[in-house]
Amino acid sequence: MRTTTVVGVIAAWLAGILSLQTQQAEAVPSNSSARQTSWVQSLDIDQLDPNKSGNLQKIYLMLRSEDVPRARRLEYARRYLRGEYKYAKPASSEVIEHKYYCISSVALTVLGKLNDIESIPLIEEKLKQWESEIGKPSHERTMVSFDAVRARAVLARLKAVRDLPTVKNADDLVRRLERTLHHIGFEGSIKDFLRALEQEVKAVEGVVDANWPGIYEEILNQYGQMLLEAGWNGIEVEPASKIIQLDLGERPARPVKEVFEVYVQLARIPREQVAQWIVEDALRWQRIGVREECYMQVLADRGVAVLPLVWSRLEWAARHRDQVPGTGMGLVALLRVLVTIGGEQALSLVEPFTNDENRWVRYYACQAKEYIQQGKVFDFGGGVTF
Repeated sequence: MRTTTVVGVIAAWLAGILSLQTQQAEAVPSNSSARQTSWVQSLDIDQLDPNKSGNLQKIYLMLRSEDVPRARRLEYARRYLRGEYKYAKPASSEVIEHKYYCISSVALTVLGKLNDIESIPLIEEKLKQWESEIGKPSHERTMVSFDAVRARAVLARLKAVRDLPTVKNADDLVRRLERTLHHIGFEGSIKDFLRALEQEVKAVEGVVDANWPGIYEEILNQYGQMLLEAGWNGIEVEPASKIIQLDLGERPARPVKEVFEVYVQLARIPREQVAQWIVEDALRWQRIGVREECYMQVLADRGVAVLPLVWSRLEWAARHRDQVPGTGMGLVALLRVLVTIGGEQALSLVEPFTNDENRWVRYYACQAKEYIQQGKVFDFGGGVTF
């Protein structure tokens, strides 16, 4: 009975949404690049107070989601760095400083991934300003907080893109990495860089608050993003990825290899097939770890375009519940993605899973329902990293 109910709810909702999409498509010329509307487009930089519960994750989504036009994402990222928005200067506290640090991290990530070389002067300005203020008490700073490490890495990446604006093959990617290292002042070969990265990661073993990447890990993340971009542009990236050989031990303090391997894996898949590959793979997941969080982040970044894939996979899971692996964590992952990009529309679909036979699915489905009711979205761990 439960399965029938779930299938019915999903089918009805899917039919309604697809009908709406058909109406929207008919209203727009066939050669139009207009995107279908999503709730994320209604988010506004001056309406999101980072200090209110749930808003930080919405800021991440607003900056990263492809549902938001590229020009607006760039505008918001620059405004966050400049402090040109309503909630730019809150009262000082350690918790608040951490939130603004995260915002600067995501804003910088967006500028890097979009290869926005026009923002080079802005990042240079903010780095210089932060360095002049770092020794001041928090209440005297004009910048609340700033991720200077990521800023250095993104700045170096953008300068490398400016040096080599076109990537035609794997050799060009390697040259971009070399130019990126040059722009952080690193003197040495790529092998020297990898050894420095290993030392950086091993140096924080046992450190309780080692939650943020060092400069060499940040550079590797920038390289991973460039590999992914090139792979999605049809370039064979395997030779450029194989130069990254790391020995971090059995239990490294940072998930460096896992994140880089996700970039490489996704770079092998045509961009138009990536979402389907992740959705189909998801229900085999036995856990939600670093890799899975990165995959979920990719889906969330794609926005409403992936909703039909997620719906159909959940419909299949409802009809073949006994074929979903025992932990059900892949099902949980897809529910979280659905809630984040679907908003309150997802409530009718999530509801039946709150009575699922698997106690963990029940627990996390109830959590997803609460998020919808409270107007929250999920942060997939990649909001600040991937």
